[in-house]
Amino acid sequence: MEVALVSGERAAPAPGLKGECPLCGKPAQAKCGPIIRWHWAHAGRRHCDPWMENEGPWHRAWKAMFPFEWQEVVAYDRAGEKHIADVKRPDGTVIELQNSPMSIEEMNSREAFYGERMIWIVNGEKFKNHIRISDSLPDPHHERMRDFKLGIPTYTKWAKHVRQPCHDGSAFGYFLKSDIAADPSRGAMYELHHGKAFESVVANSYRGQHAWSWKNPREGWLLSRRTVVFDLGQGDMWALAKYGDDGDLCLQRVSIKALMDSLLSGAVPDLSYAVRPTHDLIDPAAL
Repeated sequence: MEVALVSGERAAPAPGLKGECPLCGKPAQAKCGPIIRWHWAHAGRRHCDPWMENEGPWHRAWKAMFPFEWQEVVAYDRAGEKHIADVKRPDGTVIELQNSPMSIEEMNSREAFYGERMIWIVNGEKFKNHIRISDSLPDPHHERMRDFKLGIPTYTKWAKHVRQPCHDGSAFGYFLKSDIAADPSRGAMYELHHGKAFESVVANSYRGQHAWSWKNPREGWLLSRRTVVFDLGQGDMWALAKYGDDGDLCLQRVSIKALMDSLLSGAVPDLSYAVRPTHDLIDPAAL
């Protein structure tokens, strides 16, 4: 715990302080040793909030990026149920930091409790080697793409043997949306337009979106109804994003600076990633 109540006021841990849990009122003791980061120790072995998890360096580092007043805020719903949000902005937006695996049932409960103004930031260090980031995608709203859709899904099953990712769009095939609309029957055949014709579209409209695959995926995140951002370490961040009108999931490269600037300013979470065209597709400079 980073926050306890001392004489009824929110307080950070300090040597000798004793306080109370802001959720259940049980005693909390400030732990301020020379090795482990200062924190509050809750009385008893179990958290009073079943949604809380034991926190390590990753969790605490993320919390420290936000104002103290936003950290570990008790949130209520209309029925009187209450939980401690990892971070809650004054406008009600909740940022939940998730380090450990979680059941789909718990995820759904937490999303329903906090509502639509919520974002997940997930520690992906343990599964980042199971995620394969593939070809760069064109902006689906680019003028050249208005009547085209990808001929393959943006999210595919893991395969043992793969080719090198392609970043000019030439590896894709595209179908005309108008052809599909004219004959949407199952098994219908459509002309496939080769990706070579779309190379300039990818180069000029790339916004950090990629096709991808995930070995042994944590299915819950694929079903989430809220914004999900994977922190893969060393500033490498990717959000699950809908691609085009079909709702296929792609990975959206995220600038941690743009994301944090937006969250701290009270704006809608900024999931964009500004890149230089063409030569910066494979390894965009950190912005």
